[in-house]
Amino acid sequence: MLSGALLFRAAPAAAAGPLGENGDPIETSDYGIDLFQGPVLAGTRVTGLGGAYVAIAEDNDGSLQNPAAPAVRPFYSFTHFDYYPAIGLTLPGTLSSVDFFNSGAKTRLFNAPENFVFVTPALNLQWGTFGLGFTLELQNYSFEQKGVAVTDAEQSQLGATIGTTHLQLANAFWDGQLSLGLGARLVSLTVDTSSGLSQGRETLTREGGVFSTGGSGFELGMVWRPNDRPYRIGVAYRTQIVTEASFSENLLPDAAGDVTLESGADLFLPKRVSVPWDLNAGVAFQLGARPFNPRFRSLESYAERQWLQHRLRELDREARRDERLLQAVSDAERAQIWWDFERQQEQAERAWARIEGIAEQELRERWRSASRFYLLISTSVLVSGAVVESVGVDSFLLREVNRSGEGVSLSPRLGLESEVWPDLIKLRAGSYLEPTRFRTSRPRPHGTAGFDLRVGTWDVFGWWPRDYVWRVSAAIDVAPRYYSWGVSFGGWYPRSRDQSTSE
Repeated sequence: MLSGALLFRAAPAAAAGPLGENGDPIETSDYGIDLFQGPVLAGTRVTGLGGAYVAIAEDNDGSLQNPAAPAVRPFYSFTHFDYYPAIGLTLPGTLSSVDFFNSGAKTRLFNAPENFVFVTPALNLQWGTFGLGFTLELQNYSFEQKGVAVTDAEQSQLGATIGTTHLQLANAFWDGQLSLGLGARLVSLTVDTSSGLSQGRETLTREGGVFSTGGSGFELGMVWRPNDRPYRIGVAYRTQIVTEASFSENLLPDAAGDVTLESGADLFLPKRVSVPWDLNAGVAFQLGARPFNPRFRSLESYAERQWLQHRLRELDREARRDERLLQAVSDAERAQIWWDFERQQEQAERAWARIEGIAEQELRERWRSASRFYLLISTSVLVSGAVVESVGVDSFLLREVNRSGEGVSLSPRLGLESEVWPDLIKLRAGSYLEPTRFRTSRPRPHGTAGFDLRVGTWDVFGWWPRDYVWRVSAAIDVAPRYYSWGVSFGGWYPRSRDQSTSE
């Protein structure tokens, strides 16, 4: 365990009491941390559209905005099973130079260039009308102090890691027009410490966990996408999460219930962490000839006549096999019957694969030949609830009261998207109003922009289809006292190459 630079101990009883006024030092454990997320920290498409995505709700980006997204079929999807992998990376500006939490002052936290501050891997899977979604959000913050303990050569660092896991189940009803989703949101916050002490030419590093907390809540989502209409309506609701902290084994509350970490100035550890409830509702409308809500038609249904013929012939073969087996008089004769049946079955499967391949090519060609121009307009409003007796993440790490989440907050959003260069580039632009959770600040407007660039095919060393087309995406988000940018790597849709190059 740590000694010297960081000492764990129970605080004296005199420290107990209510949370003070803004600007006072935090001298009680009877408070919470408000894990409200003000800036849009999501995939590049969502960021580029200013967060107005709850009604679009498709692909991996939709899962963070609407739990119904895993069941929403994009216009280019036609196989019974479909999948959408992606990973996103968002890099805010140097936290010490921006007001990341919109608290009215520079954040004063530390994010080293080698830290991946916001990482979002995601995977959506679809089977017919049913969808399964998994998304993981990781955020890292650090606060560094020098010379706060035994010697000036020592430095200590506090780090906060926030992880949010989304697990979602969704299904589409009424010919795919209504998608409903239910999910679990699992939130965890872990605070770690590390210290370095110079001894001669060596630097000793000590690490330890201070406390961790976790909790769960529910997510509900709905998307209404009437077939062959150019609009969608989406609504999503997430319940509040309030967790109780658990401390390391050598951290015990004192008689007044306070727990502190001694590191120069006492760090009073909170008793709870709160994630506010939120309600997100929006509408999306698309102009242009490209379909927005086409009827889902699977490859099997497209080749239904051929499939039925294939299946009837298979049943006939099985009946003839069973009849011959009943008449067989020796093991050798039975073995020959089974060998004949399996050879015929393999030939039939190869014939069906050729038919299926032709049908798939026809469907892909249909989407390739469709008009590529469209202008997508999306709007939404995000309402977030209040929390009780809480401060922000930076306030906690800096040991100074700045109350957060005392009232309900509102964030209107708007986004535009178009495929300006067919099969190569998509552009996005958006804006949203970021609310403030603090008395010391005001809401601030954000401007966002982004693009998708098609980069070619890659089978990922044989793990992916040979004709899988990949894209690189990027987005930027700029506001007073704030900026961030992000990149992601995923599939370009429609995914197949042009027919002339698909062999």
